[in-house]
Amino acid sequence: MTAPDAPAPREPSDPALPTTHPVRRTLRFGAGPEWSLSQLGAAAAGMGGVALFLAALSVAAGGFDAVWWALVLVPLLTLSWAGSAAPLALWSLLLLGWFVLTPAGSFSWWSLPAALGAVSAHAAAALAASSPPAGSFTQRTVRRWVRHAAVAAAAAVPVALLAGALSARPLGLVPAAYVVGLGGVAVGLWLLRTSPPTTPG
Repeated sequence: MTAPDAPAPREPSDPALPTTHPVRRTLRFGAGPEWSLSQLGAAAAGMGGVALFLAALSVAAGGFDAVWWALVLVPLLTLSWAGSAAPLALWSLLLLGWFVLTPAGSFSWWSLPAALGAVSAHAAAALAASSPPAGSFTQRTVRRWVRHAAVAAAAAVPVALLAGALSARPLGLVPAAYVVGLGGVAVGLWLLRTSPPTTPG
């Protein structure tokens, strides 16, 4: 008499086995949709970029009306409009404020952290638009976006060096350098929105 065979172990793909799914934490504000922590993190990054830009503008301009600081809340208040023209409208206003509030034709090294704030906040809005409200981002995707944003921000360094070198010379080229620099940043942001970095499948 032989012993009965032991039951064969179930394969991991056996549909009878219980499957576990990672717990996705979400928050709901009122009657609106649920928002993932990844989306809220992107909004926080956008707020940080606006705050960095305004801090640099405050130093470069010697201060401004406190109402400008209310713009820090715009990335959070427009969270559901990340894929619309709302971020572009916000940064058009902020860049206009730089030229209005700073002395005409002047140069400030504070334009470098301002450029970093602009690129990081705009990239955060574009990243948020690539996922549904309750969706999340993989670490690989975030790293790719950070690398692309760093390349875009690095473009401001040679422009700032050129403007700084020309600032002491009465050539009238500093405003032109700013225009060229802003044009480069605009092209970089446009490429970032129209050809966002994707994660290979």
